[in-house]
Formats: sequence, structure tokens, C-alpha cells
Amino acid sequence: MFGTNGPDDARLKRAFLEEGEELVQKLGESLTALEQRSDKDLMNEIFRLTHSLKSESALMGYASLSRLAHTMEDVLGMVRSGTLVLGKEVLDLLMAGADRSAVMMSEISREGRESEAGTSDLVNDLSALAGANGGARKASVGPVAAPASDALNGYPMFDEMELRRMDEARDRGESLVRLSVTVVADEPMKYARAFLVFSNLEQVVNVIRVVPPLDGEPLEEFRYGKTVFYLTAPPGDDVIKGASCVDQIASVEIERIDFPGRPDAGTVTWAVGGDSLHAGDSGIARGESAAGNDSSVSNRPLEKASIRVDTRKLDELWSFVAELVLHKAHISRLSDGVARGMDVSVIREELVESFDSLEKLSSGMQQAMRDTRMIPISIIFNKFPRLVRDLSRKLEKPVELALSGEDTEIDRSIIESLSDPLTHIIRNALDHGIEFPEERVRLGKPEKGRITVSAWRQGGTIVIELADDGRGLDTESIRNKAVSLGIPDASSLSETQLRELVFLPGFSTREVVTDVSGRGVGMDVVATRIRNDLRGDVELASEPGKGTRVILRLPLTITIVNSLLVADHTHLYAIPLDDLDSTAKLTAAEMSLEEGGETAPWMGEQIPVHSMAGLLGLERTPREEYFAVVLHHGTSRGFLIVDELIEEREIVIKPVDDLVNPSRLFSGVSVLDDGRLVFMLDTSFLRRDYF
Repeated sequence: MFGTNGPDDARLKRAFLEEGEELVQKLGESLTALEQRSDKDLMNEIFRLTHSLKSESALMGYASLSRLAHTMEDVLGMVRSGTLVLGKEVLDLLMAGADRSAVMMSEISREGRESEAGTSDLVNDLSALAGANGGARKASVGPVAAPASDALNGYPMFDEMELRRMDEARDRGESLVRLSVTVVADEPMKYARAFLVFSNLEQVVNVIRVVPPLDGEPLEEFRYGKTVFYLTAPPGDDVIKGASCVDQIASVEIERIDFPGRPDAGTVTWAVGGDSLHAGDSGIARGESAAGNDSSVSNRPLEKASIRVDTRKLDELWSFVAELVLHKAHISRLSDGVARGMDVSVIREELVESFDSLEKLSSGMQQAMRDTRMIPISIIFNKFPRLVRDLSRKLEKPVELALSGEDTEIDRSIIESLSDPLTHIIRNALDHGIEFPEERVRLGKPEKGRITVSAWRQGGTIVIELADDGRGLDTESIRNKAVSLGIPDASSLSETQLRELVFLPGFSTREVVTDVSGRGVGMDVVATRIRNDLRGDVELASEPGKGTRVILRLPLTITIVNSLLVADHTHLYAIPLDDLDSTAKLTAAEMSLEEGGETAPWMGEQIPVHSMAGLLGLERTPREEYFAVVLHHGTSRGFLIVDELIEEREIVIKPVDDLVNPSRLFSGVSVLDDGRLVFMLDTSFLRRDYF
């Protein structure tokens, strides 16, 4: 990989990282869609994505990724032209290429470099497949013989496809150019320099042939000391010079030659002094900045420091900024008025009015900023068709996937942590839930199983439901497993408590371990990630023989939370309003002591009574009447006694360290404008009374 020369290069690399990740994601999704339907426009889109990935990665010096994309592009080109049939083997290899590209992008993001592992074999397989089906260029695995030459004109014998491309270029009024690029003698990465020139040229001209070839496995580095490009281009050399403007290039020679069968034209030599070629006004900035020689930072990881935001959201935010400027000018005028002896009562009246407007404005800006953090959940959902397709084939269980609510927006800080839990749930549904086809037919079910994934917004919460039409949870097997593990009172646990056991680490009723599931991992990861990390909730619902539903409830955002501030033992705490049903006054006479703790009546049922003091291991101050709130977490409810109810307020929370939160009682911490700390209560403690 090329090094960096400064801030511009770092920004260029971040831009590549963002665009490359989007390209590989869309490539995988499009290939999955292509398996479902044969569509010319979709094939063209896949070809475009692959070409862009090839060019962008070559421009940044990631030769392995670019070579893989280049080989995929060769195969796709043959499919488009009809010389290669898009069968199962071809599609599987293309999907493997998309998967490998995604892995390499992840490696570049984390470590700043790409790994060769697995890439060469895949490139060879793709090249061999294409070569066996019509003559696509194979990856070179050893020395390559010099191409046959046209003795009359002194350049290679072009094949039929190349001749056709030249005929089309001649009809467009373009000419044939022979471009000779010489790399400085002591440059160790000659192939990479030549490939970067090739990538730049492909953006602006039509490259016909490269000698030695740049596709397939690279030859020895010394062979690329001088590389010859045959290309077609409109009159003028500036574009070609600009594309050749790459660091560590010693000289560039441009020859306008006739198409095959015509006399040669004159020669123009563009010599470059010094050890490297520096881009001038006609250079291509992207090519220049991509090709530094500072190897000391060549392996620096790339940080994704930018996000894509709908321009409508930015327009709204900008309108708030415009209003803010007006209010700033108004307050400045009032300040000048004080100095001039303006009537104090008038100033006071206008300040009150201005501050009222500023309060509304700040709320609007806060909402607008929050909206910029929101992205459609489709960014995760779009991965599931490929996941289901691969697992379905692996397990030999035909399954159809139905998605809905992909446009539902959720905070990007949540969505980044949501992919793994959802993946675990789908894997479990396919392996544990969906029956094999013969069993489904015997049970009177359709041969093909069905998994549905849906999302919708419910107040301040995002609900995600994953359901299958499989066999459902076998609660008796769960009970027997619990007894064998020595879980207290396992024989008398309720259906709800038995389902909750599925979320315990290492708990699995699967006797046979596979590479899909059966190791006791998966649902405990779901529970930990959703309940602890994302301040959400997860529930299981199941009907034997009919299927299982997993319901996730997540806050819209975990950064700004509407809360009720309460006080207890002189400390402040915040309770999310989304987890609060009501405030109440609870008398000592209403509370009764039962097995397992205190309860009190609420809406016709007895619910547990907790106290903030008790949760913290302190003594509750005895009173005849208490301030209390009614909390819920999923289907669990309970009273929480506090010393004082203060006010509702929006607070910005930050993560709290486990060292000061060992019992995971709090989900975050905030600092008020007067400097006081406020801990955000995690209401999941309401569900912790099962075991």
C-alpha cells in the first residue's frame, strides 16, 4: 500500500474507505438479487460496482483488492456479452469474490493494509473458469511469453475484441496511442506504480492492451520497470499526461500511431527530470496524492470519520443556524443599548422574548442534529438475504425471507451494535427452528420454510421482530436441560421463565455441535448486547409446531434521553420516560410482604416494590407515605421508591465505566449545567428476579 504525505492523503483514504465499504455492500446485495431474477439492468449495475471497486482500490495502491475486482470484472464482462453462462458455479465464485472484497475492506479499515490470504486462489479460480468458457484472460502464474507482434507496425497482434474496440474508437474520431511509462530504477514496487497509471488511464481513456499484462498474478517486479499501454483517446496529450502523473515515474513517452495497417505517426517524448514525476496543473490530484513514498505510515489504519446525511436534514439544520445568527445580532444590539443607556424595562422585555425564541431554537437544533444521526435499518436488513441464502443451502433447508420496515430509522450508534444479535437470531431460526423439507411436508407445512424480519417505530422505541414458522421452542427439553444443569427450582419454572433460560450463557438443548450452532453461544450474546449495551429488551414468544418470535425493543437513540430526575440519599438519578408508566404516592399500608419481597397493587395486580436505596445496598428510610414511580421493562413492571421527584429533562448521556457500575444498575452518566453528576437507571433490573 502507498504511504501518505499529509492531511489531504488521509482525507482521500477516509473517502476511499467509505466509498469502498458501500461498493462491496451493494455488490453483495446485488449478486444475491441476481440469483433471484435475471435482469440486464442489475447485471450492468454489478459490472459498474465491480469496475468502480477495481479502479478505486488501484488508485489507492491496494493491488490485491484491485486484482480480484479486475478478475471479477472479466468474468462479468463475459456474462454480459453472452460468452459465459451465469450458472451456479459462476455465481458462487462471484459471491465469494464479493465476500473476500468485504473482508479486505475490513482489514484495510482496521489495520491499514490488505491480506493476501485466500485472494490468489480465488483469482485463479475465477480466471480459470473464464478461460475455460471462452478465453477470458487467465491469471499469470509464471513468466509470460512476449505477445506476438505486427512486424509492419511494431506493436502486438490484437485479438478480435481489441480490434473491434479500436474500430469503434476510430469511428468516434479517436486515435491510437502507444504510451511507454518508465519507473525509477530503485523503486521496489514497480508493479504498483504501473497499476496506478493504468487505473488513472481507465478513468479518462480507453485502454486496449498493456504489456506486460497487469491483470492476473503480477510478474517479477523488474518486468514492470517499463510498461507499454495501447489506448485510444481524442486529440491532445494533456489528459494522458495527467493520468500518468504518478510518483516514482521517471519518464513518459507518448506516441500517436496509426491503427493496424496504417503508417506510424510522429513521436512526442515527455521526459521528466529528477527521481519522481510531480503533478502540475494538468495532473490528476487523486493519482498524485495516492502515491506517496512514506513507507513509515503505510500500514496506518484508516478511520471512518465521515457520515452521509440526507441533504434535506442539512437544509433544516442550516435554517436553524440562520435563525441563530439573527438572535445573536439581536442580543448584540441589546448589549449596545445597555451601553447607550437604553430603557432597562425595554431591554428586559426583549431579552425575555429573545431567550424564549432561543429555547425553541435550541430544541429544534437538537432534534435536527439527532435526525442527522438517524439512518435506515435497511443497512442491516440488506445483509440478510445473502445470509439466509448461504445457510439455507448449507443446511439443505429451503427458506424464503420476507423483510418489511426497512425504511425505519434508528440511531447509527445503535445500528453498529445490532448486526451480530440479529445474525445470531436468524442462524438459530434456520438451524434450530426450521424443519427439514420432508418433516415439514409430513406435518402438513409448506416444504419451504419462512423467516420474516420486520421493524417499526412505537413511540420512542424501535421494535424489531424476527419470526419463523418452524417447530417452536420445546419447553420440556429446556426444563430437562435446566434440571440437568442444576438450576434452582427448574422443575417448577413457568413458561416465561423457561424461555428466559435460553438467554443464559452456555445454555443449549442441541446435542450435536455444528459450525452453525449447538455450542451454547448465540442467544446469550443477543441478551447481553440488547439489554446491557443498547438499553433495550428482548422477548421470546413461541407456539409448539407453529414457530418462534423474537421481539427486540430498542430506544431510538442512546445519546439524548427524555428523563425524569429523582433524588435519593442526596444523589440525583435519571429514569428514561420511555420506561416509566406513572408517578405515584405509595403508603406503607398498601405494601405487603410476600415470598420473594414486597409487593403493592397496581392496575388490578400485585407488582414488586423496589427502592433506590435498596438497589444501592442502603437502608430505606421508613415512612408512612413514599414517592414512587411505576417502571416497566418489556412485560415486567414494578414500583421504585425514591426520596423526591424533581423534574422532567432531556439529558445527554455517556457510557459509564464498569468499575463504578459493577452491578450494571446504570446505563450511562450525565453532567448537569451546575456540574452535578446524574446516573441513568437501567430498568432491566426488573427482569432479574427469575433466578
